[in-house]
Amino acid sequence: MTNKNKKTLFLMSGILTGIVFISSILDAVPGTLFGSIWFFRIAWLLMSVSAFLNYYNLRKTEKK
Repeated sequence: MTNKNKKTLFLMSGILTGIVFISSILDAVPGTLFGSIWFFRIAWLLMSVSAFLNYYNLRKTEKK
């Protein structure tokens, strides 16, 4: 897989996980993970941040 494909995949996954995180914040009756909504929200937030950080690092290395 080329860096361009990885970069696109990280960007798309970051956007999608960010949407899921925001919708879980706005949801009146949220789902749960291990009995707590906060584990669910933190897990989606970490996945989103991780995807955006990987995208940023790949973009930065492409510019060098």
